[in-house]
Parts: sequence; structure tokens; C-alpha cells
Amino acid sequence: MNDFLVRRRGSLIEAELDGELIALEVEQGTCFGFNATATRIWALIDTPKRFSELRDTLLGEYEIDRSTCEQELHELLRTLEADGLVELEPVDR
Repeated sequence: MNDFLVRRRGSLIEAELDGELIALEVEQGTCFGFNATATRIWALIDTPKRFSELRDTLLGEYEIDRSTCEQELHELLRTLEADGLVELEPVDR
């Protein structure tokens, strides 16, 4: 899988409740709910991170195999991108 940089877009009004994030995108009036794992990933991309860096951090924190981690992280990031919450930028290795 090619590496890319993950960068947050815009700003959200955020509140954490029981380890999960509730976020409001004011301009669109859209509310998002993140489970505990998505909340952790959101925290990790407070500053831009490479996909590979996110994957390696998650592999160190969760009991998950590399292939599943890559697949599920990629799916989440593509969903966040489609919702306008992140930008995914190709990077050279």
C-alpha cells in the first residue's frame, strides 16, 4: 500500500464522552460520532502524520495483525476524507 500524509481539514467543535468523540462541523451543521479507536486516530492526526506512522502506532497499541490494521485504517481514513474531515496527500517514500 502506498504511503500518504493524513491532515485534518477545517475545525470541529469536539467533546469526548466515555472515551468516544462527538464532533460538530459548524459550517455544514453536521455531527459526527467516533468510536474509541477512531477517537484515538483523530487524536494522533492532531498534527499531520503518514499512513505508515499511524499504522505502526496502532500496531503497538492494539492487538491486531498488520493486514487488518492497514485495511481498517485505510477504510476509516477514506470515510473521513469523503466527509471532508481529512486530506490524504501522496508522499514520496
